[in-house]
Amino acid sequence: MVTAEDYLRQERLAETRSEFVNGEVIAMAGGTLIHDEIASNILGSLKQQLKGRPCKIFSGNVKVRIDKANVFHYPDVSGLCGSVLHHDKVRDAYCNPSVILEILSPSTETYDRGEKFRHYRLLESLFDYVLVSQERVQVEVLTRGSEGLWSSVLYNERSDRFTLRTLDCALTLAEIYEAVEFGG
Repeated sequence: MVTAEDYLRQERLAETRSEFVNGEVIAMAGGTLIHDEIASNILGSLKQQLKGRPCKIFSGNVKVRIDKANVFHYPDVSGLCGSVLHHDKVRDAYCNPSVILEILSPSTETYDRGEKFRHYRLLESLFDYVLVSQERVQVEVLTRGSEGLWSSVLYNERSDRFTLRTLDCALTLAEIYEAVEFGG
């Protein structure tokens, strides 16, 4: 059993990334070209839309701390408008994302939809959780309503557009999947 402090100490020196789930350190698999292309497209679009506003968007290199679950995850993309609540003085993890986007792969989809989402739902700051397929044009947007209930909308046309309300930004599937070539 590893403490969160021990994990952070090791993680900050490590050459590869690992997540931390309540005492267990879990090595992360490497990404694919499609995964990276999709993440770059999302980051680029959101960065452009947030220019000049008091908002931040982070890549998959920034950890999110979920105190209630004793967890550190690396979302593929996360962000917020307003002040960042850092986990500690090192400032490589934060605790208050309002938006998290995960790019699904066959090996992570069940985890991202299940246990990881259960962890993320414990973040009172989180209102949009977006699951992006890397196997086909498909995005599922899960949104926390005013009474704390989550609803889901599935998009699968390149012309589809959705809004991340806490960032006041919109993304089209055409932007997300720009220049992405699916295999097989």
